[in-house]
Amino acid sequence: MPDISEQRLQEADLLARAVENLFRKLIRFFVGRISLVKLQEMIRHIYLEETELKLRAENPGKNVPLTRLALLTGLDTRTLVQVRKHLQLDQPRYRQQFLAELTPESAVVEAWASRIGTAGDRDRGAVLDYGSDDAGFETLVRATIATRGITTQSIIQRLVDTNSVAQDRENRTLRLLVDHYSPYLSQDEPNILNAAFTAISNLISTIEHNVAAKPADKLFQRQKWTFRLDPRDQVRFRQAMRGLLERFEVEAETAIDPWERDRYDSHLITAGVGLYYFEESPL
Repeated sequence: MPDISEQRLQEADLLARAVENLFRKLIRFFVGRISLVKLQEMIRHIYLEETELKLRAENPGKNVPLTRLALLTGLDTRTLVQVRKHLQLDQPRYRQQFLAELTPESAVVEAWASRIGTAGDRDRGAVLDYGSDDAGFETLVRATIATRGITTQSIIQRLVDTNSVAQDRENRTLRLLVDHYSPYLSQDEPNILNAAFTAISNLISTIEHNVAAKPADKLFQRQKWTFRLDPRDQVRFRQAMRGLLERFEVEAETAIDPWERDRYDSHLITAGVGLYYFEESPL
């Protein structure tokens, strides 16, 4: 048998790899939609809140000592005091200013739109020249973004891709087309991502429950897959699995229906089952 130190290293390695695998796939969604700076800010706040909730649940009615928070979060007590104060001042968390600064380009649009709103001449303010250090757009970017290494051309390209601005290359001008920046490349994308992250959240809730639950109280959680699918059969396999899942969806709706109350009430809970198909391409 491995000694205790080797076993703990193996457990730590397993956890680290699992977290990396999960985060890597989530971050693919976040790139271009929320900056690393804002993501770090959100994670720090949420981690601290969840740690406090955990400690309060373990010791009801007692204050949570900063030393315990420091131990579980890895933050020093001075930083903890600052983050706590920031959380108290920033309610609700997702205030307009925070949302406006999710990405560098969103901060630029927010600043641009706010200037138009106070300038009095919307049509003139909506158009900025670009292409030189003293151009209107370059001046706006410098006043809005402090991060080095972000070029105005990269911001312009992103704003054009998201239909936030109209670019006139001949006259070297940009016209703002929106009041608020949206990082989505299509109208369907927000709904698709919302459904996707709801499914992820539901699965994580099941996993969280099962980790701590007694065997008799664990929720059903299974996957079935094959490592030996011929790429030539991929399309037909997808179709077969889709048919299977669609049949199960109908069965699930029929099974759930008798349990539903006629009217919604705040004391009622949300419960159900999830269906999805997955593939992992070879490296």
